[in-house]
This record gives sequence, C-alpha cells and structure tokens, in this order.
Amino acid sequence: MVIVAQGDNLQLFIHQLRTHPPPLSIITAFKTVYIKAPPFANFSIIKSTAEPSSQSVDVLPDLSICAECRQELFNPRDRRFLYPFINCTKCGPRYTIIEQIPYDRERTTMRLFNMCPECQKEYLDPLNRRFHAEPIACPVCGPQLYLVDNKGRHLPGNPLSEAANALIKGKILAIKGLGGFHLACDATNETAVKSLRLRKERSNKPLAIMVEDIKTAKLICKLPPGAAKILGSSACPIVLLPKKKKPLLEIAPLVAPNNPDLGVMLAYTPLHLLLFHTLRQLTKKPAVLVMTSANRSDEPIVSEEKELINNLSEVFDLALAHNRPIANRCDDAVVAMESSKPILVRRARGYAPQPLQLGRMFHVKQPTLALGGDGRNMFAVAAGERVFFSPHIGELDSARSEQFLLETLERLITWTGIIPKRVVCDLHPDYHSTRLAFKLAERFGANVCQIQHHFAHLLAVMAEHNLSAPVLGVGCDGTGYGLDGAIWGCEFILIRKDLSWRRLGHLGYLRHNAGAGMVADPVKVALAYLSQCGLKERQINGLGLKGHPLPDNLPVLTSSLGRLFDAVAAITGICIRATFEGEAAIALENAALNARKSALRQNRLSNALISSPRGLIIDPKPILLRVFEMTLSGKNPNSIALWFHQALTFLLARAALELTKETGVKVVCLSGGSFQNRLLRRGLKRLLSKRNLLVYHNEKVPLNDGGIALGQVVVPD
Repeated sequence: MVIVAQGDNLQLFIHQLRTHPPPLSIITAFKTVYIKAPPFANFSIIKSTAEPSSQSVDVLPDLSICAECRQELFNPRDRRFLYPFINCTKCGPRYTIIEQIPYDRERTTMRLFNMCPECQKEYLDPLNRRFHAEPIACPVCGPQLYLVDNKGRHLPGNPLSEAANALIKGKILAIKGLGGFHLACDATNETAVKSLRLRKERSNKPLAIMVEDIKTAKLICKLPPGAAKILGSSACPIVLLPKKKKPLLEIAPLVAPNNPDLGVMLAYTPLHLLLFHTLRQLTKKPAVLVMTSANRSDEPIVSEEKELINNLSEVFDLALAHNRPIANRCDDAVVAMESSKPILVRRARGYAPQPLQLGRMFHVKQPTLALGGDGRNMFAVAAGERVFFSPHIGELDSARSEQFLLETLERLITWTGIIPKRVVCDLHPDYHSTRLAFKLAERFGANVCQIQHHFAHLLAVMAEHNLSAPVLGVGCDGTGYGLDGAIWGCEFILIRKDLSWRRLGHLGYLRHNAGAGMVADPVKVALAYLSQCGLKERQINGLGLKGHPLPDNLPVLTSSLGRLFDAVAAITGICIRATFEGEAAIALENAALNARKSALRQNRLSNALISSPRGLIIDPKPILLRVFEMTLSGKNPNSIALWFHQALTFLLARAALELTKETGVKVVCLSGGSFQNRLLRRGLKRLLSKRNLLVYHNEKVPLNDGGIALGQVVVPD
C-alpha cells in the first residue's frame, strides 16, 4: 500500500500509524519517502490497477462478524436488519471470495452483485465503516438465502424458519458457510447425532459443535485462561475445551465419545447467528449444533451446491444455501490451549493465508514450494523472510484432495508472485506429495530437495521461534521415513550451527505387519510387539484377544512412538480398534487423565535406556512387559495408562538430559503429532525446564504433519 499524506502533523501521523495501525492490519515493512506533490483538496482511495507488481499483496483471512454488525443485524430500525450477509471493513469474507488481486470488488465473487445506490454511497464515504468494504451488501442488492432438499429442489417458506424446524425435528442440515458447506444437527439429540455418524460413516472421531455465544459455551465446558478471548477472536476457530462433569446443558454422548474435550466454536457469520436466533425463538432455550465439514472421508470440504448434491445427497436432508459463490474453499481452524496461549492443531479459516515472518537466519534464498506431508497436508510457498501457507488440505490420497492442492497453489503463486525455483518434499518415496513434488518441479523447471520427516518437524520449531542452532530436537509421531529405510517415529536429533543434523538416539526398533500408514491396527501391533518381547502365545492369550493369531511375517521395522501407543492401548483393552488416525493414542491419554494420580507406584525402568553404536536407545520391551504384567494382574486400565505416560515421559527426559549434557546444548525442540498429547508435552517440558533447559514447540503451525512445510521451506540448499 502507498499512502501519500500532506498536512501540518505529518510526524504525528507517521508515529500513530506505526504504533497504532488499524486493528486488522499487519505492517511487515514501513518506508517513509518525502516527495514534491501539489496540494490535495480531499481524501481519496485511488482505484487499484490489475498490472503485476513486484510487491505482493497479502490476502486477509476471513473474519468473524464484528460487534457493530452484530448490533445492526438485530436492530429493527437498521436497513440490514436480519440480513444474513451483513459485513463491513472489520469483518466478513475475504480469502474465500477473492479470485484475483488487487483486492477490489470486481476481482471477487461479489462482482456478481451490483451495489444499490445506498450501498454505493456508504462504499464511497471515507467516514463510513463500510468505506471500500468490498463484500458490502444489503437485502436490496446482495446475496440471497434459500432452502433446497437433497435433490436440489427449492423449497417454499422462510429458509431460516424451515431450516430451524428441520433441526428441531432431528434432521441433518447442510449449511453453506464462508469456505464450504457444514453438516449440522441438534447436538443435544442423540438420535440425530447417531444418524449423522451413520450417514457420514464417521463412527468415533469427535464432532465439533457450534454455540451462539460464550455464555452458552460455559454451560457445557470449562474455559481455561485465554480460551474466551480465542473463541471470540476475529479468527473464531474451533477451540478444544474440557467438558464440564456436570454440564448445565447436556450434549449427546455420541458427539465426542470417550473424550474429555469438546471442539467448540462460536457462531461466526451473520447467517449462523440468525439460525441460532430462530432456534431460540422456537424452543425458548439456547441451541447447540453439531457443525462438521461436508465431505467424504479424507476429501476436501464441499464448496458448491452441485457438488454437495452429487456427492452427499444421502447424508443430508435439507441445505440452507445462498447465491454468493465460494472462490477458495477453507475448513475451520482448530486450536488447543496451553498456558492461556493458542496452539494451532489445524491452520485454516481465520489464519490462512496470513504469512509468517521469518527471522533473518532463516531467510529463504530461492523462491521455494514446500509440499508438506501426506497426512493433514498444508503446503507453503516462501521467498525472502515470508512464508505463505495454504489452508488445511487434508489427506493427499484422493484425486479431489490433490486437485484442491493444485487449485490453491495456483492462487497462492498468482497472489504472491513466488515462482518456485526449488521444490521441497518428504524423503518418503511413496508419498503422494513426493510424487507430486517431482511433477511440479518439472513444470516450474525447479530443483527437488527431499528432507527427512523429523528434521523438517524440528526445523519448523526453530523457524517459528527464530532459534539459533545448535539445538537438540525430539521428534515423536507415528510415521516418518528414515535414512536407513525404517519407519522412524521417536528420534533425538542434533541440529548443528550450519543446520546440518545427526541422529543421536531413538526408540528401539520393533517390527509389525499392521501397515505403515496413518491408521494401524492396535491389536496386530500389540501381538507383534509382545511376541518380540519373548512372550509365548499361551501367555499372550491371557489378554483375551481371541481370534487374533500371532503374526509370523513382520515386514515393517519402526521406532514409531505412535505404534507404541497403539500397542499399549490394545494390551490394556483401552482401544482395540482404531477408526481414525491417533484414536488409540487419544484413548490412552484420556484414560490416563481419568486415573487417580497415585494409582500405581512409579517404576523408573532405568534398564530401558541403552547406549549403543547407533546412539542412545530407549528399549520399548521393558515398558511393554510391565504393561502386560499389570494388565494380567487386573490393575485398573486407567492407572496403567497413567503409569505408561509417566514412565515414557521420564525416559524421554532422561535421554534428552544425557544428550544435552554430552553435546553442551541448552535448547530442546519438541515436535511431531505425539506431542499433541498434553501429558507427554507438559510433563517433558516440566522435567527439562527444571534442569535449566529452554524448551520450545510449535504454536503457530501444527505440531502434527500440518507443520512440516515450514521446516521444509527453511531447509538449507
């Protein structure tokens, strides 16, 4: 943006702009130049040109409805009273409606709606809150709401009233939001939730809920410090909150079965608010809606009405839709709370495609495209000291997901002007993202750089916090291709000053045949691991895992911490069947959280730490044998789960302490999906901090594989 300013108080103006910029602005560079210019008679914004510029223009994320628009929405004297698409310069759609930049109305999907004289007047008035608000609209000239059935037939009556009545009757409603359709039902109705799960074929994975306001959220969940602020922020993400033991508003158990948390978000668009307002009028009580992405498993969120009807007609009963097209689909962001700060679990609506500013030591010398991983994919483009992330793409094992990635990439390249000269991807030869990287490199005439998975995880922590090497990295997850061809997953890595690295230790290798993918069979892993602990079939049969013979072909060699969690979850009976990635580990953590703190005397398992030619090894066998013995002796599974977490945390901490002492390193980085586990992350941070080590982990990008694109971007050439 170029500002030409004149007047007597120029220095004060410059100072105010630097220190108190507009609420939603982010100043990444500030340059003042004095020029000669004729005096200006008034204030004006000069129309942008569509000519390419050497300076890229940031695209704002979508913003939740602001307080002023909310007030107008329910003011009977306002001309936008009860209008579902009210917005201003402080709120409303941005990323999801932009087709081209510069960001002007004619380059958004709002170009289909000609402003009426009253909207035009507001749009051109510098003193109006809607001055150059590109999505500006009103009931006379803006988008309109309508209701259709699952065959696409328009239905008579008031769309909001009919939609609300359908929800009250237990129907499944598709709702067109900012970045795509949601599937909604009454979250207090167990039958409706069960129906949604059956139709969507989503048996156990937790479903997010939406509530009208903070007051309603407090009836259901406990709000840790900082949570209310994040819930009500302009990003308005899904926030993972602990359930109240005695909620004042009962949620159907099937919303998040066997889980102490609920994913909660506030109504963030005027349409959502109007739906909740209508429900309250009809039922005389606050409503709670399940609000989950309208998509097939592992595919991107549906953004078009035709796509919804063609792919999901058997899932929903009615669709509350409108005629404002979505240019860029975008899922809801997910956030966890840590010491009153948000930790991103999924970076999407409200955050993407906002860039991350790098420190100078991580300056990206060549324009770079980083493809990320195959699971929870999020890619990035970067040049200089700025990284632009895609929104959450998801799993890359479908043609739709790959197409979504390619469409999003085209937009980001056009908007940022970053033409990749280097394409970075994972080391795994069979990843979809790896194969795609080579295709894209050929298209751009770029070089391909492959980087080890856990090194990328740890570089992402360093880049996010601008940390100087050397550091000790602890990378823990389910799957990461290793230099020796094994599947790594619990690694101690030294990152040197030149950002080269060396593996100093790991969880001891075991074999399994449960597949090297994201969702492994916990029972198969448990049986394979126990047999390698020297146990005989008749001993293992004592667990009652009948119908599961001991495996004899174990092709997968791994140090995966995720698979260790799978095995322990199955041995204890806490989770013997996983239907989604991380289900067994989540169940084990939840069981531990429900245990009495002093349930079992802690056994430090000092014999599990072994020095070897390959480095420092944490032997998993003593852990597995102890879990097996406690299970057979009838100990409470929750108590065993807590013991396992404590023992594992102690061993990880002891290994890290030995390695930092050996190397003289004072900084430890934690990354990988296993560190989404609160007991593990907080426990390890506490033990290492007590020994005066500085401990960091991802916050602005996910700890899971959604964050590795940042590490890939900054890897040295």
